[in-house]
Amino acid sequence: MSEYATQLSVVLVNELFGELPSQVFQTLAFNGRLSYSGLVHHSHFSTIEIKHSLSILIQQHLVSWYDPDNLGQAFYEANLENSYALVRSGKYIKLLKDRFGDTASGLMSDIIVLGHVRIGDLTRTYFPSVDEREPLSEIIASNRPPQSGDKPIVRPDDDAEKDVHTIDELHSAIGDLLGAGLLCLIHASYFRSAADNLAEAEHAVPRDGSIKSKKQQEATWELDMQQKLEDWKYGSKSEIQGLTQSLQRTKRTLDGNQDGLPPKKRKIAHSRSESSHQNTTDREPVSSGWLDHNLVIRVNHEKLKIIIRNQHLVALAEESIGTSTSDVYAELLQAAEPQLRKCKDELHIADDDSEIELATLPQVSTDDLKAIKNLTLDPSSPSNAFGKVDPSQVDLRKLLHKRKKPKKRRKSDQSDAAEAAEASVDGSASSDESDKISNQSESDGDRTPDTTPDTTPKTNGATTPSDSLRQHLLLLADQPQHFLIPVPRTKTDLEKWAIPYHDLSKILLHNAIISITVSRFGPHAGRLIRILAANDNTTKLDEKMLVLLSLIPQKQMRTLLHCMHRAGHIELQEIPKDGSQRRPGMTLFYWFFDPERCRKRMLEETYKTMTRLIQRARVEREAVRGTVEKAERTDVVGREEELLGEGEMTALNEWKEKEERIWGEVSRLDELVAVLRDF
Repeated sequence: MSEYATQLSVVLVNELFGELPSQVFQTLAFNGRLSYSGLVHHSHFSTIEIKHSLSILIQQHLVSWYDPDNLGQAFYEANLENSYALVRSGKYIKLLKDRFGDTASGLMSDIIVLGHVRIGDLTRTYFPSVDEREPLSEIIASNRPPQSGDKPIVRPDDDAEKDVHTIDELHSAIGDLLGAGLLCLIHASYFRSAADNLAEAEHAVPRDGSIKSKKQQEATWELDMQQKLEDWKYGSKSEIQGLTQSLQRTKRTLDGNQDGLPPKKRKIAHSRSESSHQNTTDREPVSSGWLDHNLVIRVNHEKLKIIIRNQHLVALAEESIGTSTSDVYAELLQAAEPQLRKCKDELHIADDDSEIELATLPQVSTDDLKAIKNLTLDPSSPSNAFGKVDPSQVDLRKLLHKRKKPKKRRKSDQSDAAEAAEASVDGSASSDESDKISNQSESDGDRTPDTTPDTTPKTNGATTPSDSLRQHLLLLADQPQHFLIPVPRTKTDLEKWAIPYHDLSKILLHNAIISITVSRFGPHAGRLIRILAANDNTTKLDEKMLVLLSLIPQKQMRTLLHCMHRAGHIELQEIPKDGSQRRPGMTLFYWFFDPERCRKRMLEETYKTMTRLIQRARVEREAVRGTVEKAERTDVVGREEELLGEGEMTALNEWKEKEERIWGEVSRLDELVAVLRDF
């Protein structure tokens, strides 16, 4: 990463874990990969201090380590990506609270603090006296709630509703988070860097000597190696199958605990039902169907990034269409989450000049949306009402055609485009368009019945919730942003909708760049970006053409172009008329927009701003350090007005207000980082 990203990571580690771990992390971040002896040499700390700091950083996955020869000579490397995720801890907890409730959000908060944890250790954390009575496996096998001495942990800053009162609630929350992919199982590859995992995979995957062709052998070996890396990161098929069956057993057990049966009869009933579902490949089968307490879990940041991206897309849909349609889109995006592993580079999009392969996009059927209980659409509600039109006036077949990337317009086609634009204004069709319509009608007549999509809207009678849902989906597909792409189907297939995440992420990035440019340089700057970003960012225009297209005075245009160029929002290309002379009068100046350069420049500035804000919060805290430390004492918490003076209360309230404003701005900048980097 860049210098500012490294500085931000060091500041975040210092804010959450203290000065000593941050100094060790800073040494690794700025010096690169180091052995233990090299770390001692560069950090000037004692061995005990370094070992203590490394244990904290490795536990939090902020430092990767690797012993290539298994000789005890490990190398350490700072993990800047995981260190940046520290700023999103509060956002992750709020996301889980909105979706799964207080119990899951409290559990996620504890796992974030611990880094990674065994399920058995987490259970003993909530019920500390369990270990004194009997082993955890016997407690789980007996399927009993905690006794009088097995009191759960009660946090002083939480309400009683957030406490986990039984082991059932704890394992239910863990199972829900594992099933949703928000928690994942730990593998040894999580403690290594990407380069070390690649080196380890090269040694672990053998080459197939039966293939004679060396080129084919190399290609097969690379595919096997990539598959090995994916198995380490996401789990092999057998591990995923075993975890899925374990989650299903946990759900059946928790559902059976509410059937009103006595514990002994319930245990007999579970043993009978589990006899047909026993899996011999599990690591430690438990007769009661609980999760294996030897499983080690951690937070899955990639899945949480997907949820954050879905929130941005829902906000974009709400801004473009409305609240009711955006709610439908939110449920559709949530239904597609299990199909995604990563937020970025997950989809294989075709080349710019070819069609998009819908098979590579996540797809959700209309029937899946109808089965969602939270999605209730009342056609009689004004927010869900749609206007009625004659079906003959609506051509829905265009939505079901494979969407192609726009091709570059030839100069010879300008007259045809002008004729088509004039015809669209008059409501008539041009000559070429009439020929296309006639040819399309002939081809539609020759189409086989099996591939004819059913797109005829049903207008007879009252509008049903199913029709209202389909109208929302068609409205999303008909938008200029193309939130959805209808998948062509036959009569035997279900109606499905594909989500073009790659194209939508580009729209989010473009909107973010426009918003930042307008906030810094005014609306005229945003107009220039839109002009230069036309035709897939291939437009290069001189100053005269920009004045003509943007309708901005030339004097104001020159000042604006100079400021935007210095800020890195636009680029300049100089083309001399005569190669032997580089005089300004004999040089052509063309302005263009490079979204990748602009994105990197904005990302660096965002990192720098976030670092300075956190440093500013530290300076403001030092000014009232004595008052803040006094207010944080356990005997003062909740009794500040009684034990603090009037001046101390005023200083404390001012500090809390400043801290809230600073971290609120950091959170807003993190939303921008997500658009510029993660999507």
